[in-house]
Amino acid sequence: MRNALLAFLFIFPVFAFSSGSAVISIEKTWSLHAEEMITDLELNGTFLVKNDYQEILQMNVTDEGARFEESNGTVRVVFNADKFSGEKQITASALVRTEYPLEIRTNPEFIPSPANASGLIEYDEHISSTSEAISSGKKTELEAVVAVADWVHDYLSYDMEFWGSPSSAKTVFNEPRGVCVGYAHLFISMLRSLGFETRFVSGYAFAEEWQPHAWAEVKIGESWVPVDPTFREVGALDARHLASSYSSDQSGAYDLLVARGNGFDFNSTVSVSTSEKEKFEELIFVHTVLYDDDLKVTLYNPSSSYITPTYEFAMPEFILTKDTRIIVIPPSSSKEITYRLNTGELEAGYTHNVPYYLSVQGTSVEGEHSIMKGSIADAEPEEEYSETQQHESCPLIALSLAMGLAGLFLRS
Repeated sequence: MRNALLAFLFIFPVFAFSSGSAVISIEKTWSLHAEEMITDLELNGTFLVKNDYQEILQMNVTDEGARFEESNGTVRVVFNADKFSGEKQITASALVRTEYPLEIRTNPEFIPSPANASGLIEYDEHISSTSEAISSGKKTELEAVVAVADWVHDYLSYDMEFWGSPSSAKTVFNEPRGVCVGYAHLFISMLRSLGFETRFVSGYAFAEEWQPHAWAEVKIGESWVPVDPTFREVGALDARHLASSYSSDQSGAYDLLVARGNGFDFNSTVSVSTSEKEKFEELIFVHTVLYDDDLKVTLYNPSSSYITPTYEFAMPEFILTKDTRIIVIPPSSSKEITYRLNTGELEAGYTHNVPYYLSVQGTSVEGEHSIMKGSIADAEPEEEYSETQQHESCPLIALSLAMGLAGLFLRS
């Protein structure tokens, strides 16, 4: 049988959708060395990307013979010399403003149609069938992308032993360990098997310190949406992501030096720092209602664009397994998530203050739900959580309805 009334409570916090901007300085130096005379030298070095969420404020290169060239959104440093010997250093510097999240205004219907993929992002029937299963039932492109990003993040284990390894998608799929490059390759490969247009992003990210990093972009409608499966972020990346090049996979993200002759080589060093960082206040309204063994969490997006926050809800493990994922909330709409709580271990006849943790895109709240256990009941088998259909409604109306129902119940 079902429990008697346990509790009927709600909270109504307002979350700041953790997005923002950052001003980032980058300096990259290429050191060239030739033991003997070489000819027809050309250095082609990756440097920065220009896109809708990364603006280059200023850019300089020290050597008069070096120049900036832009192709397909990637700005490269190019240096040519008819003859060269000895040593030379070329330094490029820039000041960049990054700003996330990118506004996603359109979200087309998801119609899978496999696209070609080769090299490090080539897929096989196992990757293709897995992608198809994960995206099955997804109605929009953004929902399919989020589902694959979530799956890749959970499927792979981060392992520094793979640092510097090419990590093809098929290798990572069969041995689910790797670093950011492997995460990006597998994610891109799976999306290509579903027909999405993608590109590999090489750059830098801040995680305790600035370090080389890789992620992806996928075209949804007319927008290129950034996705970082390593950090479980879609659209709303941390502003401390600095993109340096676009390519189909990692093999196209390297600096190149070509010349006629022998005994020449080069290396590069990079310094990245953040000069300022600002958070934007993108509001998300959240409330929860607990009735009997069912806990419903409702998140409302008042903005005019789609948002894709990373969501986490946790209670003690014996009551509810932690739920962490990316969610899609359309403009001016709400998202409902319902959990069946396992209260069988709570002693009957007492009120239990059960702690909870709720986080939306890095902004979190901790509290307690008071659960009044009326009787001991047999647990009914049911999925841990289920999602209701998205609907357009004002959260204040939902809150008023909850208050009204609570009042009716208390009077009865």
